[in-house]
Amino acid sequence: MGGMLLGRAVRFGYINARCRALKSKLLDKELFQNALMAEGLGDIYSLLNTTPYAPYIKSARKETILKGLEESFKELYKKSTSTLKREEKRIFDLFFIEREAVDSKRAAFKSGNDSYLEYKRVELEYLKRVKAALEKMDRSLKRDLAAIVGSYFDCLNLYTIVRLRVLYKKEPEEVVPFLIPYGIAFGMKELSKVAGMSGIGEISDALHGKIGTPFSSYREFMRAVREFHVRAIERVWYGYPFKLSVIFSLLRMKELEIKDIRALVEGVYYRLPEDEIAKMIGGV
Repeated sequence: MGGMLLGRAVRFGYINARCRALKSKLLDKELFQNALMAEGLGDIYSLLNTTPYAPYIKSARKETILKGLEESFKELYKKSTSTLKREEKRIFDLFFIEREAVDSKRAAFKSGNDSYLEYKRVELEYLKRVKAALEKMDRSLKRDLAAIVGSYFDCLNLYTIVRLRVLYKKEPEEVVPFLIPYGIAFGMKELSKVAGMSGIGEISDALHGKIGTPFSSYREFMRAVREFHVRAIERVWYGYPFKLSVIFSLLRMKELEIKDIRALVEGVYYRLPEDEIAKMIGGV
């Protein structure tokens, strides 16, 4: 055991230290609050020029900002996973790269451009590959990763229920087929029960014990679920410092941060009201 821990310290020591340094440079709430008051993309560009994203963003054009954000993540991903073994990198590729294709399929189906059976086939096939990748890993390595991945699917299921049930007034039997049979905190039986509830207050009463925060509006729900997910991500930073999950956690934090910046850019570009842009921030 001692030799194994020493080996991990040698392999992950430098990259873990770098991850911890990058974590300390994650954007704070004040920057996002200032960005919400932006009058145009020039203001967003000026704010981002004070952040680690500055070298990747060459102008205040929407396409340039979005491309710069994408390039910054690609470079971070490449550097952060360069020391990983093939079987270790598999779960990273599945979650951070291949998940995007599944998300696109999901969006296409919900807009009526795909069949339900095809949607379900793609979803279940993806889950099968995720589970297989985790099973091949050492138990001590996969525990943290399974918690983060499972938390993501928990959040995705909760968003699906609230969006379809509360916002679009779908019947429970129309909601349940869209739930993904994978998660950490919420099983399908519990999720199916919540899918039968219609009011945000009733759903809050059922969920906030596990999520940690009650909510009374869709925006509060989004924030509560995001915080629930972030807690799962941040747990890996405690305890033994030289571990694979720290890299995974940092990449997920950066992914969420970039998602929020993209929402800001899109909202300001289309001149949406400040409160509407704020609603776009905080998802998973």
